[in-house]
Amino acid sequence: MSSGREAADAGRVEAPPDPVCDRCGDPIPAERVIFLSSEPCAALADRYDPVTATYCPDCIAGIGMLALGAETRAPASMEAE
Repeated sequence: MSSGREAADAGRVEAPPDPVCDRCGDPIPAERVIFLSSEPCAALADRYDPVTATYCPDCIAGIGMLALGAETRAPASMEAE
């Protein structure tokens, strides 16, 4: 088994008119839709089909597939409240 990271190509998958998360079933605003795709390796291609699923950001984070870049994180406050 192997995995890899590549830049997403948003032009490859078109969002449905009313996207719904395939995990939780909640509606997703079009600008927040995340597509997760899987393609089996050559050795398993006869047993499994490639798949693309639609997810909300919360579910992607919940399954550990969302990583935040340093520039998107807000600095922690050091002040006592």
